[in-house]
Amino acid sequence: MNKLIYLIFIILFILQGTNKYNAIILLLYIVLIGCVFFIKKNKVKLPLYYVIALIVYAFYLLIGVLNGHNNPFIDIKFQIFGFIFFFSIINIKLNFLKLLFFINSLVFIIYVLLLLDLIPNLWKYTTVGFKGRVYGPPIMAINLLLFYYILKEKAIDVKLGIALILGVFYIALTTNFMNLAVFGGLVFLLVVKFKKLMKPVYVISIFALILLVVGYLYSPFVPELVSEKMKYVYKPWEYPSLKTRLDDFNQIVSKENFGLFKQLFGEGFGTSSEIYRHNPIAVSLSRSFNFQEIDNGFYYIYHRGGWTLFSIFILSHIYLMFRLDNVKVRLAFIWLIFVTCILSIHYFNYSFYLLIPYFILYNNNFEKNME
Repeated sequence: MNKLIYLIFIILFILQGTNKYNAIILLLYIVLIGCVFFIKKNKVKLPLYYVIALIVYAFYLLIGVLNGHNNPFIDIKFQIFGFIFFFSIINIKLNFLKLLFFINSLVFIIYVLLLLDLIPNLWKYTTVGFKGRVYGPPIMAINLLLFYYILKEKAIDVKLGIALILGVFYIALTTNFMNLAVFGGLVFLLVVKFKKLMKPVYVISIFALILLVVGYLYSPFVPELVSEKMKYVYKPWEYPSLKTRLDDFNQIVSKENFGLFKQLFGEGFGTSSEIYRHNPIAVSLSRSFNFQEIDNGFYYIYHRGGWTLFSIFILSHIYLMFRLDNVKVRLAFIWLIFVTCILSIHYFNYSFYLLIPYFILYNNNFEKNME
């Protein structure tokens, strides 16, 4: 039974965030729920905070239903999958550290095979995109591993060292600035010991690690697009993708016509956003695009629940932050959530991000699951 559950979680990680395999993902979650009830029988956990979250979600979902949004399931399925995912991980004993290490290696292998054109691409119609960008499965397993190590105040060991090499390789292949920024910040927090920061040996070691990473990122072994993006490390505000996100945000806010009720309670789950993109090179290609949401997790919450849901989101994460017992892990938590939400809506579409509150809320129980 455990092997089946591990396999389900691996497949769910690989397929999460997509719209192509909804039926498969739903079937896997149904099987997963069946496994939970088979294992736990009459001892299923349903914590009060989980019930409250369901009630809160039902309220904002009802608002969405009453607003009659088009194709609401494009948005709603991610919350449903998220609730099932979290219900499952609090009710079954799995070694999630072992699982994440395996997934990290698997993702690396998949990207290598995709790059060599040895397997078909299940995530995009093409494998190699603009200036060498490689498309494939989600790439945040390494960042979840880093957060866990910081949470448990663990030093980098050989296993994590190998995982970091694999992680930086596939992040570079995807040219994903957001995950690279999260990765860099978490690695910095993991290796830096503030009390030892001024010791020569420590400074030299950190400097050598930085040189190694920068040397790889500037090497001919990374896609051309990565090399181009490196210049924005010093001027991130000039990064074209960030400018597009800011333009989208300004456009959506400027045309927003929320009355008092929508300001307080939003448009409910199932909504979407329409953005007009101007193409200065080929004006005839300028048109409007309908997205599940613009790439901003904070606006994602506000759009669906107004200031009330936004406040709940902020307060719940402040609570999680104060459950953490040192400054370094709090900084890691803030950095991971802020960068992910300011540049994407992945935090709400990728169920595996729910391992972050799980690691925090079930810290001691998680340690027992490692045994």
